Amino acid sequence: MDGASILLGRPVPVDERYPHICGITLTGRATGRKRVRLQPRDCAACATLRATRGDPS
Repeated sequence: MDGASILLGRPVPVDERYPHICGITLTGRATGRKRVRLQPRDCAACATLRATRGDPS
């Protein structure tokens, strides 16, 4: 299961458009249970949009 599937609580097929997960707050398992708010840089859908527009990362 990929990261978006875990965050959204439902299967996210990798052959379909990736959903935006930016703005979601989660409890990190690797961060000692700290609450983390995902930024656009953490979102594969945002990265795809930047790449198609030609924006630098």
